[in-house]
Amino acid sequence: MNNRTRYYDYIAEKLEVLSYNINSNGKLNILHLNIHAETFYRDILNILYDYNLKPYNVGKANAEAVDLIDKENKVVIQVSSTVTKQKINNTLEKDKIKELSDEGYSIKFLFISNEAKNLRGNTYNNKHSINFEPANDIWDKITVLEQISQLSIDRLTLIHDLIQNEFGERPGTLKLSSNLAAIVNFLSKENLHDVTNSIQLNDYGIEEKIEFNELNDIKESTFDEYKIYYGMLERIYKEFNREGSNKAVSVLRKITSFYEKEVLNKESTNVEKFFNVIGKVQEHVLQSELVKEIPEEEIDMCIRIIVVDAFVRCKIFKNPRGYTHVAT
Repeated sequence: MNNRTRYYDYIAEKLEVLSYNINSNGKLNILHLNIHAETFYRDILNILYDYNLKPYNVGKANAEAVDLIDKENKVVIQVSSTVTKQKINNTLEKDKIKELSDEGYSIKFLFISNEAKNLRGNTYNNKHSINFEPANDIWDKITVLEQISQLSIDRLTLIHDLIQNEFGERPGTLKLSSNLAAIVNFLSKENLHDVTNSIQLNDYGIEEKIEFNELNDIKESTFDEYKIYYGMLERIYKEFNREGSNKAVSVLRKITSFYEKEVLNKESTNVEKFFNVIGKVQEHVLQSELVKEIPEEEIDMCIRIIVVDAFVRCKIFKNPRGYTHVAT
C-alpha cells in the first residue's frame, strides 16, 4: 500500500502543478503548455482507458472540433483550458461533429486547467446528436485522478513513470543513500533463518514495556517474531559504525523522530502509532537507490526487524519506570 500512496501522491502533485501553470500562462496568453498537455494527457488516457488515441490535427489546420481520436473505440476528445458551457456548445455545433456522429463516435471534453464539475449538470445544444452524456463525458484533473486512484498497481506504476519521464525526473534525482536504507541493505543480505543471538534479552522487561504501552495485541505476531534479531542488528550496527561514528545513532534517532510525530496524534491507538512508524520508515527507505534491487516483501520484513529493535532499545514508546534498556 505504501507504493500506491507514494505513486498516487506524486501523480496528483504533478497534475496540480501542470493545471496551475496552464491557468497562469493562459492569463498571459502564453499557450505553449496547452499543446504539450494535449500529448501528455493523450498518453495518460491511453493507459487509463485502454484507448488508442492519436492526434487528430496532425497535418491539418488546428480548426477542427476535436484534438484526439481513437478510431478503434470510436472516441474523440477535445482538450481545452477554456472551462465554459459556450466552449462545449461551439464544438457540438461544428459540421465535423455531424460526420463523427454519423460514423458512431462519442465525444469527451477534457478540461486541463480548472475544475469542470459545474458544467456536468447543464443542458447542451447537441444538434448533431453525437453520443455525449455531460455527467460522464466532461472530465477534468479531478475525474482523471479519481480513475487513477482505482488502477491496479501495475497501471498506476505506468502512469507514475510516464509523468516522471515527462517532468524530467529520473531515478537519479532520488536520494542515493540514507543510513536507514543502508541498514536495510545490510540486513537483507543476512541469513534470517540462522539466528545466533549471543545477547541475552530481558524478556520480562520487554513484555512489561509491551503491556505498559498497550501493545499486547501485536506481541506474538510482531514483537516475539522479530525481537530475536536483536543480536544480528547489534553486530550490523557495530560494523556500520566503522564507517562513521554517528551512523548507527542517526538511524535510531531517525526512527525516534518518526515516533515523536506519531505521539502528537491523539486520535490513534498505540498499535496504530507503531505501524505508522513502520510505514514512515518504509517510505523513507524506498526513496533510496540502495534498496531498488530488494523485493518489497524483504524490505518490509527488514523494516519491522529494525523498528522492533528500536523498541527493545527503548528508542520509541514509553518505558516502565526503572527500565532504560532490556539487554543484559
